Amino acid sequence: MNVVIAFPSSFVDRRALALTIKKFAHERMSVVIEDSYIVCESKDPVEFASRLARLFGVEKVAVAKKVSSNNYSDLCRAIVEVGAKVIMPGDSFYIKVIQEPARHDYVSRDIEFAACGMLTARLSSMNAHPAKSEADARHMLLIVIGKKSAYICIQLIHAPGGLLPGSKGRALSSIHGSLSFLSSLMAAKSGFEPTIVLPYLDERDLLRNAKLAELFASRTGRKKQTILLMPINLPRQNADVTLLKEKLMSKILIHHEDNRIVFPFTIAVHPVWLIETIMQESLTAGKTPYTPLIFMSTEIVTYAQETGIALDISDMSMTLQNKLQRFRDKIDSEAKAAINHTKKVELTVGPNYLHDIIDSI
Repeated sequence: MNVVIAFPSSFVDRRALALTIKKFAHERMSVVIEDSYIVCESKDPVEFASRLARLFGVEKVAVAKKVSSNNYSDLCRAIVEVGAKVIMPGDSFYIKVIQEPARHDYVSRDIEFAACGMLTARLSSMNAHPAKSEADARHMLLIVIGKKSAYICIQLIHAPGGLLPGSKGRALSSIHGSLSFLSSLMAAKSGFEPTIVLPYLDERDLLRNAKLAELFASRTGRKKQTILLMPINLPRQNADVTLLKEKLMSKILIHHEDNRIVFPFTIAVHPVWLIETIMQESLTAGKTPYTPLIFMSTEIVTYAQETGIALDISDMSMTLQNKLQRFRDKIDSEAKAAINHTKKVELTVGPNYLHDIIDSI
């Protein structure tokens, strides 16, 4: 029998994750906590594992064969049978056994040693051989031994980790470029349920930001998304447009009724004086600012690549703070105008999600 195993990320309550998985599933299934991991019995293990690998709070997911853990010899034979099917000719392999606290007449090292020897003999004609360590192996065969059953992992998938979706409450975020997208995604990964502000200068800007919102919904695995659509205008003379846009968006977020605000600032890109000014404005307004990307630099590039987006960071000019101050009144008035023309939409995430956002204007 094949099952799906969810390995929780650090700091995640296993009972809460099990309940989340039950809600996440599109079917009635058995979800059992086995000490440090969760076993799910799905009608379609491969499809469910693929979907579960997008859930925050899960470190990795495995499709595994469930066998009895009572008999040492039977377990070793089962491992060899699975290994013979998944290990390819010429591969190096490593057998790793995780044994949960239980009463067995063997220990994990016994299984690793015996199964490795048996599998090496079985695969000798294929030129497959054991590796010295997990890092040196081309194929790692993971076995998890519980109280009553053992699980031989056939397929292992890395998941996003993080905290449970919505476990930290709601927060206001915006998606108006790659950094704001990554910041919103990081907030969601940290357990916040973001309400997304989606601004647009024109139709082209709307399409670009709507595509990012669609990717955000896909990456966070949500079924519904609250979006605040709003047109914005920028003063375009004698100042850095990128800085003006960040200043305008920060004003919009601060003036909104939500108390928790997620800003997309990083010291690697934004001037420190701009970050400090906006943080102070937020606190003065009684808001709690969060900056998930604040100390990231090269990590942002890696994060963007893993997420599948292009990092469109423009080189910001050395616009002085007092020069930007000349646009203070204009930015305030444009922020209020944008808020007054906000359209709040609750959209179901599906194949037509992008068009649903655009059609909502």
